[in-house]
Amino acid sequence: MNRQTDLTMKKANIIISTYNGARYLPALLDSLCAQTYPSIDFYVRDDGSKDNTIDILREYQAKFTGERRFLLVNEADGDWTNKGAHESYRSVFRRLEPAFCYMICDQDDVWEPRKVQRAVEAISRYPANTPVLYVHNYFLCDGQLHVKSKLPDRHSITPSEMTAVSLSKVIMTGTWAGVGMSQVFNHTLKQLAYDRGDITPSVATDCFVAWVAAGFNGALIYDNEPLAWYRRHEGTYSSGDATGLARYRDWLKHMDRHCKNITNGIHDYHILYGSDLSADRKAFLELFDSGRRLGKFFYPRRLRDSLAEEIAFRLLILAGKI
Repeated sequence: MNRQTDLTMKKANIIISTYNGARYLPALLDSLCAQTYPSIDFYVRDDGSKDNTIDILREYQAKFTGERRFLLVNEADGDWTNKGAHESYRSVFRRLEPAFCYMICDQDDVWEPRKVQRAVEAISRYPANTPVLYVHNYFLCDGQLHVKSKLPDRHSITPSEMTAVSLSKVIMTGTWAGVGMSQVFNHTLKQLAYDRGDITPSVATDCFVAWVAAGFNGALIYDNEPLAWYRRHEGTYSSGDATGLARYRDWLKHMDRHCKNITNGIHDYHILYGSDLSADRKAFLELFDSGRRLGKFFYPRRLRDSLAEEIAFRLLILAGKI
């Protein structure tokens, strides 16, 4: 069996949660239809849309043929309620059939045709029992997909190098490894991040899967080729890669959401994985899952890269927010 035949037998699961996405959804779905990789299952859950998103999804179901399946999860479970973005994604993960890899898909981006193919090829270089998180570069765009920039090149991290990565900084950084639309992860990492137990709905699913990859010394693969157009518009849910003043404005506007992502995420992580981690990482979780403000304030490791953010986070600790 040659390498190309072997790769095409590895199923990729793409998970989409839609909500009032009619304006941009066709462009995304067209880009998914155009993927060069043949063996894909698309799991789509609508999170209570009030526009014609459902009509668009049903129209595109007929376009996915052959080895590709387009599954509207709501039709299977009869649940059309609004759960919020992260819990909507997790409810899909509870219904998935096993696959070689999994990827979360936003409703308003556009994928480069080789995205799934490149991800499968990269992840295939590691043994199946290694937790692997693949993250690709992308173009930052406005609402009309006019390219503003791409991200700086970054280095991959091997499992042996991951042992030296600080879990405290990983968790405090949130989207440390990249935003969800750029992530692809293998079955071993999916089982660790999604099958161990329930996660608080306020915890961002893309953050959590990266935290698990780091805590269990997985591989982090950075593909520096842009493989998607990341649309940032007035209805965008997350701050994504906002920088400078825009980043601080987002933090102020969504302070409670960001802090709950961290504090609830640490609590869930501690409960699910605390006994499986190194002594240093376990000690971090025990401390930050407690009410010991002074202990957390004087925690000896850096929590953020920049001095300004480090000071801000220490003040948030004193205020009882983290």
